[in-house]
Amino acid sequence: MATLDVGGVELYYTDVGHGPPVVLVHGIPTDYRAWNSTVSALAGDFRVVAYSRRYAYPNLRSGDVTDSTIENNATDLERLIARLDLGRVHLVGHSYGGFVAAYLASQQPTLLRSLTLVEPAIASLLLRDPKSGGEKLELLFRHPRIALSAQRYLKRSNEPALAALAQNDVDTAVRLNLDGIEDRPGVLNGLPAEVRAMMLDNARTVKETGLPYPPLTRHELGGIRRPTLVVRGSTSALWLRGIAEITGASIPLARAVAIPSSGHFPHLANPAAFNGELRQFLLAARA
Repeated sequence: MATLDVGGVELYYTDVGHGPPVVLVHGIPTDYRAWNSTVSALAGDFRVVAYSRRYAYPNLRSGDVTDSTIENNATDLERLIARLDLGRVHLVGHSYGGFVAAYLASQQPTLLRSLTLVEPAIASLLLRDPKSGGEKLELLFRHPRIALSAQRYLKRSNEPALAALAQNDVDTAVRLNLDGIEDRPGVLNGLPAEVRAMMLDNARTVKETGLPYPPLTRHELGGIRRPTLVVRGSTSALWLRGIAEITGASIPLARAVAIPSSGHFPHLANPAAFNGELRQFLLAARA
């Protein structure tokens, strides 16, 4: 098992192929295995690194996950790029990992050749302070359908999922998390056995959804001057689709695509379409 120490944090990673480096950053509640088909699709043309973030399987990090903030994950990622001597990379991030990737891109743009954000959960684009009643009211006036979708996720999914996790009821925590981000019931039981097992392996990372996040803004995203692909699913929760649309409109060199027959996990639900779009984008960015 290949692991790398990045400032006292041990990260498991895979490193496959040759060519310009691509780094894949997973979301919640997955790990490096979420990218298996993507690694296979890209390894003929690129050096592809997929790693598990600090509390994801099979990392053995102890702790209560509260240090797994966007900022700390971005530092881990920056150090991983340096330790593997990757130079400038094509960076791909999904969901929470997409927030991490976007944050790093806004802080350290010279590390990137290109950026791909797959339904990035950049919550600050909707609410800079999730406890602010004024911001929630403003969002309701500006984007009522998105605001109601976000409120439904918080009340029916996120808050009870965190409560279940606090009681060590990992199955319920993952089930509620998935039902909320896909905006439909029964998601966990409908997954292939190996995907379901991976998500249960990473149940404790659901706690990341309750951590404070940096106030990444549209203006800061506008400073990312790299070829960018913003990917969203066709059926995921409206608030996540809304964030993807705002992200794509904020980054000057961004192109947006929707993957058919997929929700929040397009790389798992429709890997052929997702990998085709990503590979085409990366080859163009490489050229």
